[in-house]
Amino acid sequence: MQQGSLTYKYESVQALRLVAAVLVVITHSTLYAHDRLDHRFSVWGFGTIGVDVFFVISGFVMMVSSSRHLEERRYWKKFALRRIVRIGPMYWIATTVKLLTLLVLPGAVLHAALNPGKAALSYLFLPSRNVDGNLEPLLGVGWTLVFEMAFYAIFTLALVVRANVIVFCAIILSLLALGSIFVDHATGPAVSFYLDPIVLYFLVGMVIAKWTLDRSWQRMAAWFGYILLLWVTIYSFDSHDGFDFGQLARNIGVTAVFLAVILAEPILSRRIPRAVVFMGDASYSLYLFHPLLAPAVPVVLGKLHLISQPLSVLLSVVGVLVSAAFIYRFVERPITRRLQHLLLSPRQATVHDKESSRASGASRSDR
Repeated sequence: MQQGSLTYKYESVQALRLVAAVLVVITHSTLYAHDRLDHRFSVWGFGTIGVDVFFVISGFVMMVSSSRHLEERRYWKKFALRRIVRIGPMYWIATTVKLLTLLVLPGAVLHAALNPGKAALSYLFLPSRNVDGNLEPLLGVGWTLVFEMAFYAIFTLALVVRANVIVFCAIILSLLALGSIFVDHATGPAVSFYLDPIVLYFLVGMVIAKWTLDRSWQRMAAWFGYILLLWVTIYSFDSHDGFDFGQLARNIGVTAVFLAVILAEPILSRRIPRAVVFMGDASYSLYLFHPLLAPAVPVVLGKLHLISQPLSVLLSVVGVLVSAAFIYRFVERPITRRLQHLLLSPRQATVHDKESSRASGASRSDR
């Protein structure tokens, strides 16, 4: 990797995105087996760490792919439009499928109810409480995209006011993270959703991206020291059971793993199987649609009297991986490319496609 350039395509990041998405799918598959097959089955919660990784990747890709355009006066318009084109259509399609399922087969949907107002907020990427009282949109996994869109808005605002992007975003994200000390998400207003230390992962990704551009270990170390101080401060006050060492270890671990992946990119580049890179591209579809597809597996197994959680999880993961590949190939990719050419000039779309590819694709959560 050359200083100030985007020589590598960050295929290792694509592979990491796939791993993160699969971890989330496995966790949710254990939940679906618990809810629909046998309540005695346990739920494996560690896979939610995949969301942490998604947010770091998002901050990294936004910083790297935008680095050459930060001084352009009108770049903020292109940035905002490209983010909407990348994230919006597939999320709206998945949300519509969930909405139609509620209308046609309401008994097949758990933890959600038909509410026009909340549905509208979901389409707008705004937080609301579901029937269980949790701050989730109609499509449950969409909560990560509410954070994503908020981050894109902050990034766009930094471009509008022509501020130092990483400093501007750091100030806003830090305030949001520190705000978690003063709110109770279980009872607070919906807007309190944004007050969460998880947003600091965006900053982690941006800091690592900045290092790939300037190779300043001192600057990166200073930023990491600042972020660590924020985490320590938050976990010192925001816990009923004392300092949360487990969460701090998780934060540091995710940061270390992602940094290791970036450092290993020169070795891993072009050695990762094409199928893995392709499924990394498809990870957004995998993330969005697995809650709509995977729950069918334990239902069918229950009717067949095959009460096995490992079998249910295995078939759920395999099934959604295959489905996501088809959805990406025949729905997501064509729609995204078409919208890019309709809403962006051909030259802009071409340049963006190349830069997004070099930065391992557009950032998606896939959460």
